[in-house]
Amino acid sequence: MKELVIFSLFVISFSQCSKNSNELPCESSSCSTHATVVDKIGLDGCGLMFELADGTLMEPERRVYVKAPSLTEDPLYHFNLKVGQTVKIDWVESKGLASICMAGSIVFITCISECEKPAN
Repeated sequence: MKELVIFSLFVISFSQCSKNSNELPCESSSCSTHATVVDKIGLDGCGLMFELADGTLMEPERRVYVKAPSLTEDPLYHFNLKVGQTVKIDWVESKGLASICMAGSIVFITCISECEKPAN
């Protein structure tokens, strides 16, 4: 019986460690705007984009670096986008950049955090 209790505690402790540390409750995020990651690969030249609550689409600017940037220099570089993710973001519009995707404006993400999914 004692071994079963120890084993159960061991399993529970490891299951707690597997939680993604990037997930934060939206209320505690320093970013200001809620968005959902959507798949627009079916549109010519588009890929994963952010959709705001009002339906506005934004194409994230993906910069190429010789050396990986710090988290403060380019937060999106260190973030793994997944379709359906709810996030909070801040951005600046990328002026002078052209894209084949005509679904939304190109933006450079200055802050991003994942929102926890509500418990079912």
